[in-house]
Amino acid sequence: MHPLYYALPLLAIVHCLGDESALVSEQSWSRHIIDDSSKGADGVKLGDLNNDGLPDIVTGWEEGFSTRIYLHPGKTNVTQKWPSANIGVTPSAEDAVFVDLNGDDYLDVVVSCEGKDQAMYLIFAPENGEVLDSKQWTQTLLPGSKNMTKWMFAEPAELSFDSETVRLIFAASKNPNGTIGYWELPDNPEKHKGNWRWRALSETGWVMSIFVEDMDGDDDLDLFYVDRKGDFRGAYWIENPGTLNAPWPKHLIGGADIEQLFGKIADLDQDGLKDVLLVAKDRQVVWWRRLDATGQSWEKRVLEYPENTGRAKAVAVGDLDLDGLPDLVITCEGANPPHQGVFWIKQSTDRDFENWQSFGMSGPGGIKFDRIELLDLDLDGDLDVLTCEEHHINVERNEKTGLGVFWYENPIQ
Repeated sequence: MHPLYYALPLLAIVHCLGDESALVSEQSWSRHIIDDSSKGADGVKLGDLNNDGLPDIVTGWEEGFSTRIYLHPGKTNVTQKWPSANIGVTPSAEDAVFVDLNGDDYLDVVVSCEGKDQAMYLIFAPENGEVLDSKQWTQTLLPGSKNMTKWMFAEPAELSFDSETVRLIFAASKNPNGTIGYWELPDNPEKHKGNWRWRALSETGWVMSIFVEDMDGDDDLDLFYVDRKGDFRGAYWIENPGTLNAPWPKHLIGGADIEQLFGKIADLDQDGLKDVLLVAKDRQVVWWRRLDATGQSWEKRVLEYPENTGRAKAVAVGDLDLDGLPDLVITCEGANPPHQGVFWIKQSTDRDFENWQSFGMSGPGGIKFDRIELLDLDLDGDLDVLTCEEHHINVERNEKTGLGVFWYENPIQ
């Protein structure tokens, strides 16, 4: 029997046995708020700001016009609000990611902004490590990025070209002038004069996910991305040519006929080949199962969302119930009560993927959730769920502030 059943009332078990299309249980996991002080939390990314071995967080607040960092407070205080600081003024921030820009062994931040403020920003950390002092962070425009396009996401990388290591920031956007490519990181980026060198790799319509990953097993890093809308819609990977100025061939995994959003790369079936997991409009999990190491052959499988959940937004992969099999966590948008906006899907060896069972997580709280990180935040040996939400209505303030940045505590163990 599934471990979670022991915590369920008999009615929930009967409900499970009688309806394959519904959540097995609508039970909620405990939600712990990290920060709800601003509006429109839009994404969570991880890093170790103070080198204490614990995961810290950076988040752009789209409607709050700011980027904020959060220090993991340690096991004792992890369920409380985390120590935090505003580090930048970033209108329409869509994504913020950690990267050591200047090589001083402190993580800086790159922010991608869409909306009216179409720009990318570099926010440099204090040299003395006082990361909770907002005044010691220094923000500057990434030279050349302003008004170029609506920037969506960025990922740093170090690639070897012709025996030379080149530091890059991959970046992607949505229309107008949708593009994906990379900025070459110059020496002394804080003092560099003139625009950074930009190299476009492909036109895009609306990019939703990018990952730096070896997609063809040749021991160099390629670029995976998901284009949500338009003439270039689909899940792709762009092949690293191994030399700096050569073309990067683009390969379609699939999905040119559907709208796919956030995803993850993971070996779901544990066959030694990394697969692609995506969610698709309106309410589907799409498993692009890799058939060989080349990245050229994929099988599409689809799992429909259960009833009483919202529309597709993001997926993450991890073993939630510690049975040795990777499970799925799903976030939604449009999860108006009583619909659940976060739920998990248990992998099963005696059911086809299309019939895996789904369990509640969020309850009715929250409407528009975002990307997900699975990690052991409370240091108790199981995976918790870190995400954010931006459309929940604060009744006391009578405004749409969102739930902010928070995590769900895994109760299964």
